[in-house]
Amino acid sequence: MNQYLNHLHVLRLLVQRELSSRYKGTIIGILWLFLQPLIMVIVYSFVFSVIMKVRIPGMDSSYHFALYLMAAMMPFFAFQEALISASNSLFANSSLLHKSTLPAILLPLVPMLATVITETIALVIIVIAAYLLLDQVSYYLLLLPFLVLIRLCLSLALGYVLAIMSVFVQDLRQALGLILTVILFITPIFYPVDMIPTELIPVNNLNPLYHLLDAYRAIIIRAELPGIGLLYMAGFSILLLCASVYFFQKTIERAKEFI
Repeated sequence: MNQYLNHLHVLRLLVQRELSSRYKGTIIGILWLFLQPLIMVIVYSFVFSVIMKVRIPGMDSSYHFALYLMAAMMPFFAFQEALISASNSLFANSSLLHKSTLPAILLPLVPMLATVITETIALVIIVIAAYLLLDQVSYYLLLLPFLVLIRLCLSLALGYVLAIMSVFVQDLRQALGLILTVILFITPIFYPVDMIPTELIPVNNLNPLYHLLDAYRAIIIRAELPGIGLLYMAGFSILLLCASVYFFQKTIERAKEFI
């Protein structure tokens, strides 16, 4: 029990170090966590609502599109950051991996837990913006922590696999950014699902990110309960996470030989 509590304490310290190291040497430090998403919301609202006046059919306000976009992009950015950090986590912590008694499975977990904090701050800002610009608020917002947890499960499930595979196939770390860019554009983030050709809808429905990001939009923008696809996606993420943890534990000792 004491060892478990010690690991939790070390994990908390590592997450704090992960966040503080990003802004080390900057003037305002940790305040960038709040400033970055705030600036993004302001810029996106100005460009898409004031300059381009982009609207989605069925949405009255041009501000709706900026919030519609941000409600999905912020979770995707957290997902993207989690996978990229996980793919490099074993290399970045090679000294801890070889010289510390800390379980290796905690090393990819640290940067992925850090994304929960950055995503939460961004979501709070988006919810406040939705209330100010669209007078939009709903009790369904209480479900947002559940969505963040599902997003984290999916990130962990893929992140543990990437952490190991990046050791054996180092080109994967270079290709990951391109792969994530492709995923960004094939997932209905910049456009509504109605614009996807009918014959491709079944393919889109197989994309777990579509169901997750649409759930964020359902709660923040549409003030409604997410669709049933979210439950299937949650179950898929949990099963995949169990499989990836097993894979990580079985292969980590061999991976250490290459780091």
